Amino acid sequence: MLNLSFRPASVLRAAAAAVLTAGVAASMQACATPAPEAGDSAASSATSAPATDSGATADAPSPTASGSKDGSQAGGADPILRGERQVVLRPVGSFESILAVDAKGRLNLTDGETDKSLFVLLPAGGNRYQIRTAKAHDSGEPDCMGLRDNGSAPATVVAAACDSRRAGQLFAIEKTQQKDQGRPTYTIGGEGKVYLRAVDGQGLTAQRVGEGDAGEGLTFDFVDNGAAPAGPGD
Repeated sequence: MLNLSFRPASVLRAAAAAVLTAGVAASMQACATPAPEAGDSAASSATSAPATDSGATADAPSPTASGSKDGSQAGGADPILRGERQVVLRPVGSFESILAVDAKGRLNLTDGETDKSLFVLLPAGGNRYQIRTAKAHDSGEPDCMGLRDNGSAPATVVAAACDSRRAGQLFAIEKTQQKDQGRPTYTIGGEGKVYLRAVDGQGLTAQRVGEGDAGEGLTFDFVDNGAAPAGPGD
């Protein structure tokens, strides 16, 4: 049987020389490599591990960040809320009634045909809008809807010369979760936390909504009637 632990002297001398040569080469390489300076060490760390400072996540959207306000201010993708369409304002649940400006200049319920029942919703920033008549009336220009304070009685909505600086002419239009005949529905709020409310037999008023209120007559849908005509300055 061969003794595997036996090695000739010449083999041992060759092995020792090889080990010595390898050790010298490693030592020379270590001496030739300069020690990293402090700046180099920091740069190496930055490329070998993910950064944890705020700059590293600047391009990543925050999970709580809201979308661009530009879309909401201009009605997003809805041409009605961009002021590009003329619409009929129809109270949800009202029996064949729509909103129109009556002979007294008040926005009210009607169940008949009239040229004063088409409106354009003009964006005024955020979810606020002016409600402008689609056609010019007695003054030769379109009118805008505005709130009229009636003291202890509920406020009403009347036609007046358009002026976006008047807070009474700015209405908050907010989409609800309900649809009517496949169309989105909305609430229309005015200054002083009042909401437009249309009830058959009572007409259209603007009043505060109390806790426990059933919400009758508070929602509207907008029936598209074609492209909005050009308004003053368009």
